[in-house]
Amino acid sequence: MKKIYLSLLCGLLLGTSCNRTDANKDSAKKENVESTAEKSPIAKDTSWKSLSLREKIGQTMMVVALTQDHKAAGNGSIKGFLEKYPVGSLFIADWYLKEKYSPKDPLEVLPEILKEYNEYSKVPMLVCEDFERGIGETYSKYTHLPVGMSLGAAADTALAYDSEQAIAMEAREMGFNWLLHPVSDLNMNPLQELVVERSVSDDVNKALPILKSQINGLHSKNVISTVKHFPGDGVTMRNQHIVTTANSLSKEEWMNSFGKLFKGLIDGGAASIMVGHIQLPAFQTQKINGQLPPATLSKELMVDMLKNEFNYKGVIITDALNMGGCAGYYKNELEVSVQCFAAGADVVLWPSLAYMDTVEARILRGEIPMERLDDAVERVWAMRERFGYNKKENHTIATPMTDADKAFVKKTGAAVADKAITVVENSDNLLPIKAENGKRIALIEIGEQMTVEKFAVTKRELESRGFSVDIFENPHFYAWGYRIDSLNNYDKILVCFENRYFHPLGTCLLKNKESFGVWTANMLDPKKKIAISYANPYSLEIYEGIVPTKINAYSIDTFTQKSVVKVLTGELEATATSPVKLNNPMLK
Repeated sequence: MKKIYLSLLCGLLLGTSCNRTDANKDSAKKENVESTAEKSPIAKDTSWKSLSLREKIGQTMMVVALTQDHKAAGNGSIKGFLEKYPVGSLFIADWYLKEKYSPKDPLEVLPEILKEYNEYSKVPMLVCEDFERGIGETYSKYTHLPVGMSLGAAADTALAYDSEQAIAMEAREMGFNWLLHPVSDLNMNPLQELVVERSVSDDVNKALPILKSQINGLHSKNVISTVKHFPGDGVTMRNQHIVTTANSLSKEEWMNSFGKLFKGLIDGGAASIMVGHIQLPAFQTQKINGQLPPATLSKELMVDMLKNEFNYKGVIITDALNMGGCAGYYKNELEVSVQCFAAGADVVLWPSLAYMDTVEARILRGEIPMERLDDAVERVWAMRERFGYNKKENHTIATPMTDADKAFVKKTGAAVADKAITVVENSDNLLPIKAENGKRIALIEIGEQMTVEKFAVTKRELESRGFSVDIFENPHFYAWGYRIDSLNNYDKILVCFENRYFHPLGTCLLKNKESFGVWTANMLDPKKKIAISYANPYSLEIYEGIVPTKINAYSIDTFTQKSVVKVLTGELEATATSPVKLNNPMLK
């Protein structure tokens, strides 16, 4: 990489200041909570040097905790497994626990699983999940918090810090100490299906202070953060789960946006960075089979740019290696995982156990230099040392929450939701609504995985205020036929979108029953309608442009549903502004 680009970036960072509202003045201390923390790339604890070759390789692996398979590989025990495959990090997949331990609740078996792995591991096991929306989206005992774009809409660094503290508290109670978030992509393309409401904003100057606070919130509770997905998703339409995607910005555009973002987060103490299955054509020349590789397979992006030009001394972890975005460059998934490591990744996500055997053989044959392994292990060890996970003495797997902690989590979720609700349009002054002016409400759900329970909170909250609510799940225009006018007998019609990523996989646009639901809703009187998106912030301008009352809520959690009802009824003033640009010409 040319040094001029880093110089340009540093100049941009020095020349930019982040404005704070009065409400955020107390957040400066929270933003800088780690300003004096040790972030050295060199591990002072040199005990990693005495690890065996396989133990070193194990530190570069984050494997899914397939406990029964692992016991089989270890002659019936986790002890035997770790003697043979001394992995350093586990990803706890709830789907595996549900499948293999049913009818037990995963939360019943998880403590014993983690205890067994930690008992026979030389160092504390790094235990990982995503938990971008809080623990409660996966484990119902815990709390489902507003998503990243809610934090962007709230535009409050103190709340962003508190939100991640809340997630970290619940994560630590379960035994997790490394989380694969925050999402640090910029949602520049409104037709990008994967980033959408997971991102904070489309603007680096809005996103950077929020993301710094999120990272510091996690770190304050001794949970390792992961900035993802370098070199930045959200520019093109492609989904890296399916195919390799690209950040197609020019050098100058990238340096002024994603480059500024990642450099700012690195300087702010990013503990780990996830590289995505994303090309960066403006900065790449080296090809594999005639194609520019994604960052996960690119020495130019991981070593030349991140480690050298950006002087990043933390851990580089790949995105999952079972994704289509890294497939096809080598003959199989095993070879892809080995080549990710060889190209500069320090930890590979979800490799097979054969990865350890293969890397060991290639190092012994001199095909992969020992220096590459030592670089990776020392980075992992320095991260362990920074957070206290390099020694087993006095290590506690889980940290129980106090009643005060639990109250803090709930208070934080409510505060973020209250501050995030964005009234995009109220041109007919339909808001606020009052039961005395018409209490019958039809709530039309638009989404792939809809149930009556999805908006049960909204129904309950409205009915407690004197309204009567009937819920219709993706009403089909053809099925309603001549009866469609009966929906106009309702006093108000809430059209509620919840078409978030992976619901279904493949597009941010509506298909099949969702499209019929919108078709039905759009046959109704627009002056009675209030369109609300609980996910994709662009849904309203794509599908409900003619409706004069629109609200973006970004997240379907309980806190957000309650806050939306408060805004609808005038109990809460919506002060947020959109964290992304709306009225995009390409959506007309």
